[in-house]
Amino acid sequence: MLKFIQRCDCDYMGLRDKYLPSGYLRFQFDSTRKRMSTVVQLDESETSEYNYPKRLHVKGASEIILESCHYYLDENGKKQELTAEVKE
Repeated sequence: MLKFIQRCDCDYMGLRDKYLPSGYLRFQFDSTRKRMSTVVQLDESETSEYNYPKRLHVKGASEIILESCHYYLDENGKKQELTAEVKE
């Protein structure tokens, strides 16, 4: 993933410093849950559905994560229902 980010000419360390300030919360990979999660602090300019200043990012087995999801954020950051059609 890091190599891909670098090929996209993204400032990985800048993003990491911006979104993962000291004191962030990370749930390490768990083979039972087949995923890991990180809570990131949003910028003041970013908004969430309930104006909560944090967002949870999850990485892991796509089929397991997808099964637990009911919504996704589109390219404009708007909440959309995750239908069976979208999952395919």
